[in-house]
Amino acid sequence: MLRQLIVENVALIVRLELTFQQGLTVLTGETGAGKSILIDALSLVLGERADSTLIRNGCDKATVQACFHLPVGHAVRGWLAEKALLSSSEEGDGEEELFLRRVLPRNGRSRAFINEIPVPLATLAELAALLADIHGQHDHQRLLNPGTHLAILDAFAAHQELVETVRQAYEKWHAIVAEQKLLRQKQADAADRQAFVTFQLAELDAAEPKVGEMAELEQQRARLSHADRLAQAAQSALHLLREQNFSAASLTGRAASELENACAWDESLQPLATGLRSLHYELEDAAERVRDYWHGLELDPGELAQIEDRLDLLRRLARKHRREVDQLPALRQEWQEELQQLDSMEERENTLAQNHAAAREIYQQAAARLTVSRREAAGRLGQAIEDQLAELYMTQARFAVQLHSNRQEPRASGLEEAQLQISPNPGEPLKPLHLIASGGELSRITLALKSSLAHLLPVSTLLFDEVDVGVGGRVASSIGARMAAIACSRQVLAVTHLPQVAAWGAHHLKVEKESDGQVTRVSVHTLSPEARLQELARMLAGEVVTDAAREHAKSLLADCQAASQNKAMQQPQQQRPAS
Repeated sequence: MLRQLIVENVALIVRLELTFQQGLTVLTGETGAGKSILIDALSLVLGERADSTLIRNGCDKATVQACFHLPVGHAVRGWLAEKALLSSSEEGDGEEELFLRRVLPRNGRSRAFINEIPVPLATLAELAALLADIHGQHDHQRLLNPGTHLAILDAFAAHQELVETVRQAYEKWHAIVAEQKLLRQKQADAADRQAFVTFQLAELDAAEPKVGEMAELEQQRARLSHADRLAQAAQSALHLLREQNFSAASLTGRAASELENACAWDESLQPLATGLRSLHYELEDAAERVRDYWHGLELDPGELAQIEDRLDLLRRLARKHRREVDQLPALRQEWQEELQQLDSMEERENTLAQNHAAAREIYQQAAARLTVSRREAAGRLGQAIEDQLAELYMTQARFAVQLHSNRQEPRASGLEEAQLQISPNPGEPLKPLHLIASGGELSRITLALKSSLAHLLPVSTLLFDEVDVGVGGRVASSIGARMAAIACSRQVLAVTHLPQVAAWGAHHLKVEKESDGQVTRVSVHTLSPEARLQELARMLAGEVVTDAAREHAKSLLADCQAASQNKAMQQPQQQRPAS
């Protein structure tokens, strides 16, 4: 639950440091006192988007900090562990606290922190969805939008696994539909494409280019183009090596023989003699290889022309297909594979048709199971809302969730749409909410929905921002009683203008606007019992607080406190949260 909220330089707030308790806390104050600023500040630290207009005039930045108490086993602790955002003190098994901070600079982007670790705003918002739920007057508009009704029903049914199964089945089915559409587009152009690829492939098949062939051909062309000079060089080298009396081989042979004969008188010459003899043999072998090279040279002009033609062909193909010569074999392979795919289109079409039928059947079965669950939940939700409305003095109202099949193609959300309908008065038919519900009725319906869904929410803190608008008297008191009932299992914060609602609070904060003529500030005070009676009397009487108003406030407060104590005693022990 929310333990502490520190607000600095937000709108008219210079600095506020508020401490919150378990149960129902009401916030009151005159119109324009700044209650909405507190909601904006809390929304800011919970990841809502904001702009620099929230920053107090003359300040460079606004800061909001919140401290949440995390009991043992709270879902947030697992989430923090997955994101590596646990503080060192939270790694144990005891109850711990979570710190959130949001900084909104006048220039630059806002910054968000979880346990003083910088995080993206989306991460902060994801965490906030597990911590708190702010229910404001704009939720009336959400309630009037039929597009949200199916989500409300699914939340009440708590069959998210079924919803996810249907969504996944739908996505698989429509992935096949998309592939079929793409295949049909390809088939429309298949004949032309097949003719084109066949022609291009035939040209490459005839050429049979090979990786490395270009370099090899250029080397052969260089050899044939300079065959005369190569022959002359080989002949001269052979002559110097062996074909004269003073050739290299002849001279090393003679030197080796001289030293070999001298070894008879000095054996130390033997290594030199052996080395010279080895060199003589190597020169003889080199001369043989030079002679073989010379005799192997072919001065055939026709072969050179063939090489030039081959090089020209490879270069032309490379230019045509905008590839390197060595990439032509890979292109040839690509076209061979494409031709195989074009040839197998009919087979692929049959396979996709079978897969489509199977995927559609899986979707239909999953969606049918979801429909059954929704129909059962629709009846329960309708009855639950009627029960809640009866406690809110709409005893004759009938409420129903109407399901009807999608007129268009089934969607990822399933086979049906939902519409919330109500008959406020006996004898009137059920009609859509947006056609007949008044503002006061919407306030009670939204509160009834929130009451019915509260036990399904992962959050431990609920904030109601003037959901009692448009009502008064005993209806307002019933709304306060409903929020007090929710507060038996959740921390509830309620912004209200009605004393009949405020009297149900276990704690009371008053928001005030103060000005010294130059600076206007918003302050918040925790009311003592005496101050609370005075505030309730002001809300009852208006500008002039009379003794009668004080007595009325005292009676109202006593009645609500007694009723709250009775409800708390009736509350099952297992439903009472630690905090």
